[in-house]
Amino acid sequence: MTDIHLNLNNFCDSEFLLTLFPLDKKFEFTSKKVFCRKQVVVCKCSCKMVHNGFDFVRKKGFGKAKVGKQICPSCKTQHHEDKGFWKNLLSEWQKTITSFIIELRDSNVSWKAISSLMRFIIPFSKDKARYLFNEEIEQFEYEQDKYVFVNYDEQHPKEGRNQKYRLTLLNYQTRTPIADELFDNKDETTIEAFLRKNLDTEKKLIVIVDCDRRYPAIFKKIWGTNLVVQKCLLHLNKMIVADFGKKLSLQEEYNKYLLLNIFYNRKKELKFIEKLLKKQSKKNNSDNQEWLTEAKKKIYEYLKYLENERRREGKNLTQRSLKDAQKNFELLCQQKMLFPQTIRKRLEMIKNNWEYFTAFYKTKGCPATNNAIENFYSTSLKTHRKKALRTEKGMLNHMKVAALKRTKGFQKPSKTLLVIFGLIRMLTS
Repeated sequence: MTDIHLNLNNFCDSEFLLTLFPLDKKFEFTSKKVFCRKQVVVCKCSCKMVHNGFDFVRKKGFGKAKVGKQICPSCKTQHHEDKGFWKNLLSEWQKTITSFIIELRDSNVSWKAISSLMRFIIPFSKDKARYLFNEEIEQFEYEQDKYVFVNYDEQHPKEGRNQKYRLTLLNYQTRTPIADELFDNKDETTIEAFLRKNLDTEKKLIVIVDCDRRYPAIFKKIWGTNLVVQKCLLHLNKMIVADFGKKLSLQEEYNKYLLLNIFYNRKKELKFIEKLLKKQSKKNNSDNQEWLTEAKKKIYEYLKYLENERRREGKNLTQRSLKDAQKNFELLCQQKMLFPQTIRKRLEMIKNNWEYFTAFYKTKGCPATNNAIENFYSTSLKTHRKKALRTEKGMLNHMKVAALKRTKGFQKPSKTLLVIFGLIRMLTS
């Protein structure tokens, strides 16, 4: 362990100083703050060297430390002591400040704002902050492992005015990304190459996707019979709501919830609307529109009440059994001529994809929705953020920050910046 020559100024800081220097009894830190070797070394010419003062090691903005040196009286060859302790201290500062910058970027703080904040610590430009961030985040690699349940989805960010396509694979069990890349298009060839590159094609795959009609064929081409595809029921429900549109009559609201009632229990909503339909039949046509506006307001208030009640109890919508879902769907198919053309097409689409919408009933542990990857998107590139980034590198690094946060978490510094600056002060003052 390096000997520390203490005095009244640094006596209380001995423990901190011991963490700086090598665990070697050959060295000492003198009372004049010089790190040097105790004994002289032998030169190549077999002559013993002598101590010859010290050199400075510097870092702009921090100061300078003294490192001892020796010289041979015969051939004048110089020996400089190891500067590793100084480099390690600066490296620890860089890791700490980089972790600070990464957390700021995760909170969507701009480079200009980061540079302004750094004036309170140690001033440097936004380019320097960006360099430290890029150097660290580009070392991150997505973990590859054996996956059973995989979420797949796409996002459409913009590089300035250019459209980009983000393809993502997520490990459903751990909620960590398997792969997350940007492409200029999302045709079938691109998707297939992306899947082959990042997933083991020899292993059985259970994949959860949205309602894009291309997905089952693409996945089956690669995995064949070693594949289970579950299409997201949340996406299906969104499509049903979009099919009905806005400014609906009470009967259209009722029909909409009949379709939403296929896979999820919507009996309460249907009963509430049924009561309003009975009241409507007794109303006069003259005041019908005003009453209808008030009735729809009551429906939305009731839906909000049910949602808040589920949240308070920590529950989700109750999923129907496969038998009940099949029964409700068959009943709707028998009555499909009562629905408009768009709804008949939606029922036909559900019928053609029934095996993909019901795969979760037959596969233990399989989710019915793609919510896991939607949540990952909302925490990495939100709707307003995915159009704000200007370069592909910026988007990729922003995506990696979200992945790093999920897989490893942000690195906690072993020493705070105040402690590191205090150690530097002990060496240089």
